[in-house]
Amino acid sequence: MPTPARVRSDRLGMLDVLRFVAAFAVIGFHFLARDSPAWGGAAPAETAGVGQWAAYGRLGVPLFFVISGFVILMSSWGKDVPAFAASRIGRLYPAYWISVVLSVAISFVLWPAYAEFFGGHGSPSDAVLNLTMVQQAFGADSVSGVYWTLWYEARFYLLIALLMLVGMTRGRVLAFAALWPVLGAVADEAGSDLLTTLLLPTYAPFFAGGMLLYVIYRDGHDLGTWLLVGLNAAIALHFSIAIHENALTKLTPFEPSTIVIAVLTLACFGLVAAATLTRAAHWNARWMVTAGALTYPVYLVHENLGWFVIAHLRTRIGAWGAVLAAVAVALLAAWLLHRFVERPFGPRLRAVVLDMLRRTTSERARADEREPVEADFDEYADAEYEDADLYEDERVATAAPAPRRPLVPPVVARHEPVERIEQWDDGD
Repeated sequence: MPTPARVRSDRLGMLDVLRFVAAFAVIGFHFLARDSPAWGGAAPAETAGVGQWAAYGRLGVPLFFVISGFVILMSSWGKDVPAFAASRIGRLYPAYWISVVLSVAISFVLWPAYAEFFGGHGSPSDAVLNLTMVQQAFGADSVSGVYWTLWYEARFYLLIALLMLVGMTRGRVLAFAALWPVLGAVADEAGSDLLTTLLLPTYAPFFAGGMLLYVIYRDGHDLGTWLLVGLNAAIALHFSIAIHENALTKLTPFEPSTIVIAVLTLACFGLVAAATLTRAAHWNARWMVTAGALTYPVYLVHENLGWFVIAHLRTRIGAWGAVLAAVAVALLAAWLLHRFVERPFGPRLRAVVLDMLRRTTSERARADEREPVEADFDEYADAEYEDADLYEDERVATAAPAPRRPLVPPVVARHEPVERIEQWDDGD
């Protein structure tokens, strides 16, 4: 494969907008459609006219996963694993830790009705384990229903890191995106708990579809890659209809439409394609950057905090007044998290983690020099990597010369991990 050539990237503003729209879709689902302690059960009749449509906001979650597939592949291509891991840790954990503390305060101290509604709030050790973001691996309860998607994201990052260790090339990425969802489904059918947990078959096609859209964005259109996108969309449709029919029937008082679920599932792929492969990829504005910056923190805090606000205001200012107040409080909290937690502490955490990982790899390299072993040289061992700060609006990426010119010039988007919502098979 030709030596990668560096290209300068600008921000993909429409991906920020899509993330923010997906976040508000999920907020609508939580505040207006889902049975919750905010309403003491089902949402009131006063909001039902909007709530029956807001219920489909749960599909904001797979939209986040398609965006994540696109952006994480973009941000990992040309990096080494330490740089990738440090950027993810610095990006995700500072705001997450604060949101865990806030959720614990609400559910354990300030609002006993929350725990009563869900049949208990878990043990203190579960709450502490939530700080790791991998509490679900240990069967611990999450202190907020929104955290389950972060466990999906973490496993996706692990798979990307393994692909980086093998060596990220166009051919390997295409093979990975084609085989991963199929192998995940096979593992699920075979009853392999370990492989099913690792390969997350129900949402793998959304991540893989986003990866393939990035390959098209990076290298140009070709029929084969588009056929692989179609394969993943078909697999996603199969899982999505079953998941969301189950979830909306179980968690809302509304009867879901299979057709609407199918259309919105396919729209997850179509919207990301439109935002990155058309003229919309050139649209950039300061407000888009702001929307993207607020998406992750508003995702983290909106559920428990918003429900708390609604529960305490609905009898005073009415259902709609309480919902609007909850949205305003969630946005304010998100801005505060971004301004006073993410911006100052995210880059610092990233630098600390990167320094630790670089020292570890340097010590290993020196040990290898002292004790050489017979092994084939990795063709990527001497590759030069460029660390890209996810807190900047621009970064340096690497891209191989493509047989065709991409439809739009290469651009980059800062990824804020996916939006969320309760796990359908848990009822939360």
